[in-house]
Amino acid sequence: MEVRFESPSYFSDVLKRRDKKTAVREFEALMIKAMLREALKPTLSNKSFGYRMYYDYFLEAVSKKMAESGGIGLGKFIMEKIEAENDRR
Repeated sequence: MEVRFESPSYFSDVLKRRDKKTAVREFEALMIKAMLREALKPTLSNKSFGYRMYYDYFLEAVSKKMAESGGIGLGKFIMEKIEAENDRR
């Protein structure tokens, strides 16, 4: 079995070509998921691996929907900063 590793430049090129709004929305979803996971951590303390895994998928779906519907304002803030930076150039 051969294992191939892509060069870092390949991934940076893919990221550069991404739509900024999509990237910001995904980042906001990631941050929302991290906050929800920490906030709800006590509820998972004595649960099985399967339950925790299911819960992780649940949090991922909830955080994506939250980010798509406006999120917590983090994405909007980041987009404003990106646009302001682009306007200065």
